[in-house]
Amino acid sequence: MKRENWTVIEGDNRPAGPPDKCFYCGEPHGSQHKDGCVIRQRTVVIRATIERVVSVPEDWEPQMIEFHRNEGSRCSDCDITEMKEMLDRMEAADLCTCNMIETTYLREASENDESACAWPQDDPHQSS
Repeated sequence: MKRENWTVIEGDNRPAGPPDKCFYCGEPHGSQHKDGCVIRQRTVVIRATIERVVSVPEDWEPQMIEFHRNEGSRCSDCDITEMKEMLDRMEAADLCTCNMIETTYLREASENDESACAWPQDDPHQSS
């Protein structure tokens, strides 16, 4: 979701830049960041497709696996826990997930999308 107010604040300074301006666009504190400045952000909705190995009972057919993971009483939060455990194992083995995840842009985010994800609404640029 695009926001209109992008006031330059002290948090936009960087050690290598001036103390009273945005490091990236050069606008002074209290003014608006220039269009194209990397501080100006928006939210979008993406789809991440993740291919990973999981354990299932040996006699389950594909339909049962999909039912169990999509329509049964199992909470999808379990997938997040499993992926976190997998990431920990992969990091210990010095591996990464680059070849396992594909991301697709779906649309610009709406207020409903942000609310559904409990998206943080505490950006200091928006309170000015």
